[in-house]
Amino acid sequence: MNESMHDLVVRTIAATRFPFPGQTTWPEGYVTNTNVPERTVSIDTPVGPHFPDIVITDKAGVIREIGEVEMDIDEAAVPCLAAGSALTDNDTSTRVKHFFIYVPSGQEAKAQRLLDENGISYAGVRGFTVSARGEVGVIPFVTAGDDYDHQVTPPQVVRSPGG
Repeated sequence: MNESMHDLVVRTIAATRFPFPGQTTWPEGYVTNTNVPERTVSIDTPVGPHFPDIVITDKAGVIREIGEVEMDIDEAAVPCLAAGSALTDNDTSTRVKHFFIYVPSGQEAKAQRLLDENGISYAGVRGFTVSARGEVGVIPFVTAGDDYDHQVTPPQVVRSPGG
């Protein structure tokens, strides 16, 4: 089954950054959920239900962190981004929300401006690349949360479960 580039990026980020390989600070009972290829975890927004790309829940099912992959960031995303940020915890060293946004390399400044201009709390803005071979890499642009999260994910291929 062929996956869209968006789904490939979401799957790779979820597998390589939530948690990072070898991360010892990942809380016990945290679960990494994705809404690709099936939508399973929704949130309420002013524009209706939204399915964030990556949703981290604790053992009680409470949303702790959210990661959004935006292929072309613009003002239309603001209601969903704001709602997602509002639902996350602020258990970061700087007390910002555990909310991350991932955009194609080159759109990071635009994403940061959009978040800042709309008062959306975030822990990080990241750029991603996708090679012709399907290798996804992530480069931090700005980290407003924990220094530990300012890690590069080198380009790599993450296979689907069972694939």
